[in-house]
Amino acid sequence: MNKTNVGFFSGDITRSGGTERVAILIAEKLNLDNKYNISFISLTERKEKPFYSISDSIKRYTLSDKEIKGAKNLVAYTRQLKKIVKKNKIDVLIDIDGIIDLYAVPVKWMTGVKIISWEHFNIYNHPKIKLRNRVRKIAVKNVNAIVTLTEQDKEYYQKELSFKCPICAIHNPKTYIDTENEEYKKESKTIISVGRLTYQKGFDRLVQVADNVLKKYPEWQWKVFGEGEDQQMLQDMIKERSLEKNVKLMGNVDDISQEYHNSAMFVMTSRFEGLPMTLLEAKCHKLPCISFDIKTGPRECIIDGVNGYLIPDGNIEEMSIKIEELIRDDEKRIDFSKHAQDNMDDFDIETIVPKWKELINIIAD
Repeated sequence: MNKTNVGFFSGDITRSGGTERVAILIAEKLNLDNKYNISFISLTERKEKPFYSISDSIKRYTLSDKEIKGAKNLVAYTRQLKKIVKKNKIDVLIDIDGIIDLYAVPVKWMTGVKIISWEHFNIYNHPKIKLRNRVRKIAVKNVNAIVTLTEQDKEYYQKELSFKCPICAIHNPKTYIDTENEEYKKESKTIISVGRLTYQKGFDRLVQVADNVLKKYPEWQWKVFGEGEDQQMLQDMIKERSLEKNVKLMGNVDDISQEYHNSAMFVMTSRFEGLPMTLLEAKCHKLPCISFDIKTGPRECIIDGVNGYLIPDGNIEEMSIKIEELIRDDEKRIDFSKHAQDNMDDFDIETIVPKWKELINIIAD
């Protein structure tokens, strides 16, 4: 039986990001099926050992030992990618993040390799990054398929771009095991948020909400886990509002699972997402979830009024009101917790991998 040679093409598969995590998870599952030979190709690898474990049976290749940005050295690196594709007889190249279609599309022209462009951002992210927008316009006319993370984003892509290839929505899989036997800590007085301290995650909006809520309920704490360039700015905002005792920037921790377990609710204040994995993590730990109803992600994770609340994007007052409602109403928090995992089968790896197999098989034929 001829195997299909599938290469996952990444910026750097050794990184610790959510994109790398789910790519490795899916690749490992495909690798268990003897119909496929799986490999990873990175523009560069800055670490000798990947942050997330990769089986020895999955080969890894790099185009350069230096970090590559934008279109720099496009010809040289395209030539290197071509060599790897030809040498390993790769049938399907899955671009992890559409921006690296920049390198893959010319290789398709030269070798005939089939390309799946896997978009981890919604189409309205990074509007000022002209290169990303240009690459998208090239990709939709040249790749063999595009994968978005949500049905909502699939609709946005179809609305904004003229396609010559199929487009399908495949969720990223949850990365935590559902904790069916874990008991919700109804006595907890901790709100949790998780993410890099960047503009995207909107933690400045979180501080504004906290200012409304925690001065009325000073026995509650709001813990934010993550690091990033906005840390000092956020710390200054917290100090200006005298919230130092209630809003804590916790940095990164080794076991975020325990922090979810010890919390009463999860709140997300992001300005944009693809599919927010932190929401799925919180749901796995049976937490009620509140999020701004941004363009993609939360609406496919939260069932409004059943296991959490969707708040009109940027409405600080409405988010404050809903958090206060859950603080006051223990029974509603408990009920939301009971329903936290109602739609989690949609994000199960056993649901998602067959969709990838079907797409790869169609593209490879």
